[in-house]
Amino acid sequence: MQFTVVIPLYNKEKHIKRAVDSVLKQTHSDFEIIVVDDGSIDSSVEEISSIKNCKLQVIQQKNAGVSVARNKGVSKANFDFIAFLDADDEWKPEFLETINRLINLFPMNGAYATSYEVIKGDGRSVPSTKNNSFRSGWEGIVGSYFKESIKAPLISASSVVIPKEVFNKLGGFPLGITRGEDLDMWCKIALNYNIVFSNKLLAKYHKDAENMATLKQLEYNKSFMSYVEQILLKEKENGNNSIFFEEYMISRLILKARYLISVNKNKEARNLLYRYKTTKYNKKAMIKTYILSFKLVHFLYLKVK
Repeated sequence: MQFTVVIPLYNKEKHIKRAVDSVLKQTHSDFEIIVVDDGSIDSSVEEISSIKNCKLQVIQQKNAGVSVARNKGVSKANFDFIAFLDADDEWKPEFLETINRLINLFPMNGAYATSYEVIKGDGRSVPSTKNNSFRSGWEGIVGSYFKESIKAPLISASSVVIPKEVFNKLGGFPLGITRGEDLDMWCKIALNYNIVFSNKLLAKYHKDAENMATLKQLEYNKSFMSYVEQILLKEKENGNNSIFFEEYMISRLILKARYLISVNKNKEARNLLYRYKTTKYNKKAMIKTYILSFKLVHFLYLKVK
């Protein structure tokens, strides 16, 4: 198989070479790399331009967001399978080889992905495999993406390959969404196609200080969590009664409630949690978040006393 690797780039001068080098070191070598610079104002473009390789193409655009950058990369792709890699992440050498094998074994599916490591800011590595139910090294068609993603996403934006035909049918990454745009895409794929997965740790997601910015209030309406409930209700209206889909969406709604608490909208958070109080798989997180919504009230009460 031939792959187009799309790397969105915005102010990642310290990391972009590491990402591209990890692609160039792949044991499967039939690929092209399209780096879409989204108006970087640091030395990212100079760093990537210093890599001289015929497989590498750099496209520049005015700052328009990661969704626009990824979509543009796909529109310029010469090959039928699109591999995504963020500019501060990396692959292990066997990533594309493994994906290539999965495509041959399980053709005509919606996405192909592997497990990944989360690299903390202090260098600690946390495998994503601890959050799924598959045995070590398992490969195959996932029974339920939503079941496996309740605790943490089964796939990341740096551990997945999507057929270009599927990507285009689903309309690409949502424009105007700056947080969780990848979760929106995985959700749409899982609702319409099978997902093929390898439970091998073949990607590294670097969760350092530069990509852990707190969600600002002004960004809330541009986040996946802001319209999660609408998706859930629409799917129910359309006859989707999957318990795992509902529980996955509730896990996202609990994160929304925590955000509401962080901006002092405690009553709104409690009302949201109450609507989904019958959850089976998110009970502990639901209770903890509900209690959290009263903490400030209790603190002020004790202070007055």
